[in-house]
Parts: sequence; C-alpha cells; structure tokens
Amino acid sequence: MPTVQASLEYLQKLPLYETEKPYWCFLPPHDGFDPDVQRVDNLEFEDYPGIKIEDIRELSGPVKINDCGFEVLKHQSRFSSFDREDDVAQYRLETEELLREKMDAVYVTCYDSRLRKNVPFVRTELDLNDLLLREGPARGVHNGELLWRFLSCKKVIAVLRYHLRLWPCSYQ
Repeated sequence: MPTVQASLEYLQKLPLYETEKPYWCFLPPHDGFDPDVQRVDNLEFEDYPGIKIEDIRELSGPVKINDCGFEVLKHQSRFSSFDREDDVAQYRLETEELLREKMDAVYVTCYDSRLRKNVPFVRTELDLNDLLLREGPARGVHNGELLWRFLSCKKVIAVLRYHLRLWPCSYQ
C-alpha cells in the first residue's frame, strides 16, 4: 500500500480542556429534552490536512509502544464474531490476559469497548449497557487509552479502554 496524505479530524486544543475534560453525555430520552437543541458535549474538532499515512508493514523495524504509542501484537482470538453479550465479556478477559502476558503488567482492566461498523448510523435512542450495540465510525482521530503506572518493582499497571477491531486474516 503506498503512503497517502489525508485530512484528519482532531479534537481542538482548547484552553477550556485545561480546566474541564472533554465530554460527551449520553442521556436517556425524557420529556422536554432534545439533544439537537440542548448541548450534551463540549467537543470541538478541527481538520489537519496533509497528514502522512504509512503502511506499518513496510517499516524496517518493529513498532514498539515505547517509541510509537502503540504496538502490533500477533494474536489469534477465540472470537471472530460477537453474537452474545458473553462473547464481548469473554473477549475483554482474553484481551486483559494478552496484555498482562505481553506487557508483563500486574493489573489490566478493560472498562469499556465498542463494536463498530464502517457505515453511518442513525438512531433516536441507544442503550450503552448493551454490549452488542453496533456503532458507526468514531469521530476524530483517537486510540484507546493506556494509563501507565510504574510500581517500585517496575511492573506495569495498564488500564485500557478500547474499540474492538477485527482485522482481516491477511493482515500480518
């Protein structure tokens, strides 16, 4: 795959975010509330043109988390689809175990996950407690959160929020 240039949308670096974390509230529907009229977030995005996107399979050396902020781990999951809520719960446990093993972490917890499909979604209600809820593409450039805390024994505690992504089998 050739290197391409693209325009990517990032969260703006607003002074507001120094005192107030960016947020988006998912509120239950109720009488008198219209999310199209009443603001439920403080998110402001902006486009950055000319961002170079490279195929990491073309790089000469391995991509490591300490250098790049992410790392590709080769792993064959037991799950190729998510038909029951228990599948998602078990996938979270599998992910936690993988990270404990690969990163020598003492504690890993997956506290959130999203099943996404690359098509626009239009809905009037959503249940965030539904582990099988399919969402459309995420807005803005982002990745999961990785919170590193080093203990005196240099073991890592990783707290992870992630988006479930199933890569095609041809991705190596």
